[in-house]
Amino acid sequence: MFRLLPRPTLRTLALVLWALLLAAFWLGTRQADAGPLDFLLNAIDELSRRPWAPAGLLALYLLRPLLLVPVTILNLASGLLLGLQAGLALAITGTLLSATVGYGIGRFSGSPDLTEKLSSRWPLVRTLRRRSFETVVAGGLMYLHADMVNLPAGLLRIHFPTFLIGITFGNALTLSTAVLAGASVEGGLRDAKISVEPEYLVLAAALFLVSLALAYLLRRRLHLPQ
Repeated sequence: MFRLLPRPTLRTLALVLWALLLAAFWLGTRQADAGPLDFLLNAIDELSRRPWAPAGLLALYLLRPLLLVPVTILNLASGLLLGLQAGLALAITGTLLSATVGYGIGRFSGSPDLTEKLSSRWPLVRTLRRRSFETVVAGGLMYLHADMVNLPAGLLRIHFPTFLIGITFGNALTLSTAVLAGASVEGGLRDAKISVEPEYLVLAAALFLVSLALAYLLRRRLHLPQ
């Protein structure tokens, strides 16, 4: 049935469904008398008690671009629920899946004609497309909200393998920082307590400083605003 519908109609239908999902999410937060982040933290704490917690967390990674919530919360949860090594593996997998969904939304929302029009009118867009790998990496290093990188990358139709490699490099340090921080606490995310492994926090702080330094160098190379 969907193949018979013209592409503009499909875009409109997808936007309506997305709006309904967001409305349901916000309504759920209001009924729970909590903000979006508190609602998500409560869901993660509840999920942590289930044997299928890793699969449930991956599902949250896939839903994250639709709910417009920070991926850092899920990376923290990966470290908290699974520890350092397994948490890193899950966070990397989940981040790439989440980025793919966000990229797909952006690509579906645009078109080759729109991309060419934007490139012809805006020099910045041409620069982003010409130096797409560096741009995606810079977005991750500068701690931009994931959707500020993934959605425009899809909209501008950046080469998908280039995008995924850029996401991997750009988010490696920031992702590791979050997982390490999550692995260094005990209890739920809402009432986390420092564990007896402070080396995790020291390593997380070191990775945070390294990522900020790399972000500064990359900003200078790309001539982005300081």
